[in-house]
Amino acid sequence: MIRLFEWLNQETLDLHYSLETAGLSGTTVLLNDDGCLPEGVTSPYSYFCGMSVGQGKARYFNQIRVPDYWQITGNNTKGEIWNKSDKMADIFYHEPSHLRFVKTVDWLDKKGQVRLSEHYNQSGWVFAKTYFDDKQQGLFKTYLTQAQEEVLIENLRTGAILLNWKDKVHHFTKKLDFILFYLKESGLDLSAIWYNSLAMPFMISYYLDLPGDDILFWQETIGEDVPGNMRIILSGRTHRSKRVIVQDKATYDKMQLLLSEEEKKRVSYLGYLYPEKSENSGQQKILTLTNSDQLEHLEFLVTSLPNYQFHIGALTEMSPYLMGFAQYDNVHLYPNIAQDQVRRLFETCSIYLDINHGSEILSAVRQAFEYNQLVLAFDKTSHNPQLTLADNCFQSDKPEQLVQYLSEISHIQDLVKQQRQGLGQDNPENYRRLLGD
Repeated sequence: MIRLFEWLNQETLDLHYSLETAGLSGTTVLLNDDGCLPEGVTSPYSYFCGMSVGQGKARYFNQIRVPDYWQITGNNTKGEIWNKSDKMADIFYHEPSHLRFVKTVDWLDKKGQVRLSEHYNQSGWVFAKTYFDDKQQGLFKTYLTQAQEEVLIENLRTGAILLNWKDKVHHFTKKLDFILFYLKESGLDLSAIWYNSLAMPFMISYYLDLPGDDILFWQETIGEDVPGNMRIILSGRTHRSKRVIVQDKATYDKMQLLLSEEEKKRVSYLGYLYPEKSENSGQQKILTLTNSDQLEHLEFLVTSLPNYQFHIGALTEMSPYLMGFAQYDNVHLYPNIAQDQVRRLFETCSIYLDINHGSEILSAVRQAFEYNQLVLAFDKTSHNPQLTLADNCFQSDKPEQLVQYLSEISHIQDLVKQQRQGLGQDNPENYRRLLGD
């Protein structure tokens, strides 16, 4: 069995983790590879280019090779390459960006337009290059081995692919044919394909000329009707795809109103198995991570909740305004916070307040959820509504409601259990019951 995913997004990671945790073994294949795949995940590009986890170290931003006397500058957001007063390139990082590991270097022409993007993998070498025309439109993308031998050329306008493989040049007019070739060439077990998209993964299942028992894991919402490709599965018109697993309860309930009795027999609901990195401490300790000094109603919360200890961390220096909160005995500030300190705060604090304006840092809400912190937010600052119960998101113009809630709560561990259940936490037994042999 293989798991076939199109993009490495959070839903894909959650499904991958859930299947692994439930003991349902199989190879995870990603159709789009940015050079930084998790351990145990492969791709057609990784296979043909010979990429694997642990081959080397990621390239730090100032380790890019440039001519003598050129300068490389950078911060936690991006880097730049300069030749005196001329900017030659922009540097973008793999996540988390504050580690400054190079993902892409965009080389610029004299007009400041990107003409070449070099893509670095987690082992620190250029595994792909994208070439652009003078209108900033992609022309073609090449994929390379570690020895910088060209293995694959993808025409970004026509979709055609040339593959140099085993002393032979293979030509594919479309990506679908290339993926089908890869699946057979790789020797993977194709007796079952579990996939999470009705785009390319569905097409692969549909056109693969081998017998199999495939499952669609539906992780999106739906509109007023069930998507057309899903109707094909539910009607029994595919030779491999037989079932649909819906992973959002509200979507599953809505589908039950739209499906016939026969179609319902092919559909099941299954939540996720989220990581649990620690138990909730139960202490009156609140954590917020921010790179902004604008924290919604911070002073009101701090002065109204003297029994709570507020721990506020930032990856950068803090402004004088935010540093001024050190005057309060129940406020603890961590400018330029280290990763070990972040981990300790997630382990020891029991509540995460998602109240910072600006962008989220360190996937803080996600980490808080995985560390079994109770996630609370204001509606104007909530960064991850998918992991914040609706009842735990308070109106910004009524901060006294949040104060009242925090003043009255007890048994935080029980509230965390309710949080997980309300957000679709499932169990390994259900996975094995629905998906096991």
